[in-house]
Amino acid sequence: MNSKNEQFYDSTFSCPKCNARIHESDFIKKYCGCGFRLKISFNYEALRDTITKEILDNRPFNHERYVEFYPLRNPDNMIKLGTGGTPFLQANKIAKKIGVKNLFLKIESANPSGSFKDRPISIGVSKAKELGSTTVTAASSGNAAAALATFAARSDLDAVVFVPEHAPKGKIAQLTFLGAKVIKVSIVKEGEDPTVTLFKKAYKEYNWTPSPSFGPFNPFQFEGTKSLGFEICEQSNWQVPDWVLCNTGSGGLLAGTFQGFFEFQQLDFIDKLPKMVAVQPAECAPIVESFKKKVKPLNFIDWTKTPNTIAGGLADPHPWDGNEALEAIYESKGTAVAVKEADILRTQRWLAADEGIFGEPSGTASFAGLEMLVNDGTIDPSDFIVLPITGTGFKDPEVVFETVTVFDAIPPDLNRLKKLLERME
Repeated sequence: MNSKNEQFYDSTFSCPKCNARIHESDFIKKYCGCGFRLKISFNYEALRDTITKEILDNRPFNHERYVEFYPLRNPDNMIKLGTGGTPFLQANKIAKKIGVKNLFLKIESANPSGSFKDRPISIGVSKAKELGSTTVTAASSGNAAAALATFAARSDLDAVVFVPEHAPKGKIAQLTFLGAKVIKVSIVKEGEDPTVTLFKKAYKEYNWTPSPSFGPFNPFQFEGTKSLGFEICEQSNWQVPDWVLCNTGSGGLLAGTFQGFFEFQQLDFIDKLPKMVAVQPAECAPIVESFKKKVKPLNFIDWTKTPNTIAGGLADPHPWDGNEALEAIYESKGTAVAVKEADILRTQRWLAADEGIFGEPSGTASFAGLEMLVNDGTIDPSDFIVLPITGTGFKDPEVVFETVTVFDAIPPDLNRLKKLLERME
């Protein structure tokens, strides 16, 4: 086996709460049950001696570019599907509307399955294959499940995904075409995610490898999200943003992206860290509530009500990566805000109409958060701001369809066309 990557990380992980030490090959059987992600320690000295900016420059610009930063014993086991290397675009029109000057978008909907989830899931499935797994499983509102099915198909692994009863039809169709076994699960207890409940029972019963995008059940996948932070550094010519605003559900996107910035700082590639912002829908905002109450990370507060939000991908009553997300917010001197449903929809339409980018509500909620923080003076109009667009709107068209006016068909008549165009003004 190619042991090139073995020097870069410790294969025995630790629980941040009980300090249990668990080897990577035993992470399922010996899971301590504390409910927190096992910490993987990387050898920054070895990475610093091996990786330079010049070495990165000579590699293709994609997710695989950073293979030494992932917990794979053999880098050849990484499943390659063109993940990462997503566009980094300045958004002048919507910036003017919100009142800022330096707004950039990271278009994560350009990933193979249409969302940022390809970054963490690609590492989780690659590691499952490396450890000899035959079946991977996840509980997901759709995007993580789609990523899991995509990479499982690529790697010849079976995939079983648990989705909410009312998951969007587009996401269900995508999963089915990719060959996954799709299990829709209904709510039986308010404030509890039924997909996670059944997922936890099933992977233990059938000895499947748990591969959700949140960290406590699979420590490997968190490490894949780091590449989002890595790419922002490179695409901004090593100028670190003042702010990175993340659409936030379980907290993995925010925490993983921040970890990418942190690790590049450890290698002296950058000299500061961005302020991280969690943006959650007001209908499900446990991380925001925990931040407002200055809760310590290991004691974050669950959301006790059943979420009712158009941003279904952010509806996580128990933020599985809330520990790491709060740590990142505190360490970066960032903040957390909850946004209204109407503001999510309004700014989603701005993004489409002004910039030509069609994102799903879960992928664009951060714009409403940006508007709020600019209006209250937290963010200065001249600050360098980055927003990841985390999922494509084509996956959740039902939400959009309910908010637009669709006119009846007309005959091929110019007078009728003229009248219709006047109505559309």
